[in-house]
Amino acid sequence: MDQQDRSTQTYTITSPAVGTIDVSGDAIMRLISPLWGFPDRTEYALLPAARQGLWWLLSVQEPHTTFVLADPFVGHPDYAIDLGDAEREALQITQPTDALALVMVALPMTPAEPVTGNFRAPIVFNISQGVAQQVVNRDERHSLREPMNLAEYPATEHGVRLV
Repeated sequence: MDQQDRSTQTYTITSPAVGTIDVSGDAIMRLISPLWGFPDRTEYALLPAARQGLWWLLSVQEPHTTFVLADPFVGHPDYAIDLGDAEREALQITQPTDALALVMVALPMTPAEPVTGNFRAPIVFNISQGVAQQVVNRDERHSLREPMNLAEYPATEHGVRLV
């Protein structure tokens, strides 16, 4: 689907997390490879949350599949991603500004546990092309369960909120 087709389409998604929302085709991202554990889900809506730097990733095929993503550079200014040539080619990234990298957030089961992010395997998006891929970061300083402080992501008036 080309960029013009994407911008004219609208999807209605009903998710237990955010309710029923209409989503512009521009927000729909196609995963080049499915996320591990979700083999039949390759189209997701990427929507800004009501906290700056946080995002919702909602499966178009199965809206009960919803992830929280975060800007890894908030609170981790030394974070770096080393994409290989094959990954840049698959994502059609020609300039660094083509890429948006976000980490998957794991919310704790109890208040005593920390919020963590998968800084080792971020999802890299090429927003303009509507494609994404989870990549294993070659920078081994980052872990799969790196503690995060969600208070570092300020609340905004805009963005999708929990229902």
